[in-house]
Amino acid sequence: MTHYPQIAAQLFNRPLLAHRGTLEQYARAMAPRIFGGPVTFGGEWQAGLVGEPIRNEVDWEGNPTYTGPRMIGKTGVAVIEAEGALVPKGKWIGAMCDATSYEGIHAQVSDCRASKDIRGVILEVDSFGGAVAGAFSCADAIHQLAQEKPVLAVLTEHACSAAYLLASAATGSVIPKTGLAGSVGVIMLHVDYSKALDKAGVNITPIFSGARKNDYSPYEALGEDVYKKAVAEADTVRDMFVEAVARYRNGRVTADALRNTEAETFMGADAVKMGLIDEVGDPILAANTFIAEIGRQAA
Repeated sequence: MTHYPQIAAQLFNRPLLAHRGTLEQYARAMAPRIFGGPVTFGGEWQAGLVGEPIRNEVDWEGNPTYTGPRMIGKTGVAVIEAEGALVPKGKWIGAMCDATSYEGIHAQVSDCRASKDIRGVILEVDSFGGAVAGAFSCADAIHQLAQEKPVLAVLTEHACSAAYLLASAATGSVIPKTGLAGSVGVIMLHVDYSKALDKAGVNITPIFSGARKNDYSPYEALGEDVYKKAVAEADTVRDMFVEAVARYRNGRVTADALRNTEAETFMGADAVKMGLIDEVGDPILAANTFIAEIGRQAA
């Protein structure tokens, strides 16, 4: 049986700021590789950064992998991408293997704040979300940047869950007619393949010290007390999510309104009506308009 422990550690038994549909697709694709066979999904669904080590990373030729934010010509506008699955750490910039790292976003935000040549930033978002770890500090960094320079979140299609958290921290936001935004909630997965082990004639006996040490064991069904604990943890992270977005949006949407969405996603004009996004528009036109405005301010 082939195992992918790092992927499993990120995917199961921990809160995720990810859209349910995409999470299930990801889990269905990866779980057979992790656990050596098909899995069944059931039950109710509930809603590396210190010192910026990315700056020291080099490619196989010894060249730095990061040399600064991507600039749009000489417009004074930088672009920061948040696309694909959002993961805590990764020594790259932009999306790689359909994932963007908070670590990479942090480095770019720091440089955008420090550079006098960068007068505005486009946060290009197309993601269904990802990890909780690193999401809130990354969103706070974007929000701090937005207090100093205009930041426009341009949804090229989706900004759900953690991706919406990042987008909400911008100065303003634009969504295409068919785009989706929201999913202000938390989800967790627990895998139980005890029946598969029974069928295979494999018996696993956990030996542990500490009554809660064996919580979330994949070798047995999830107990009711552990399930309630997981829901409480998810609720705590959801409250953090709601409060952060309400603070970033500063009156454009309330915490109560966000809770009442029950982690629903909203398309285009409905996302604007809910106060999640500022306006509906074509992403390219919105970006060009923003660039032109930054140019007029500099003139």
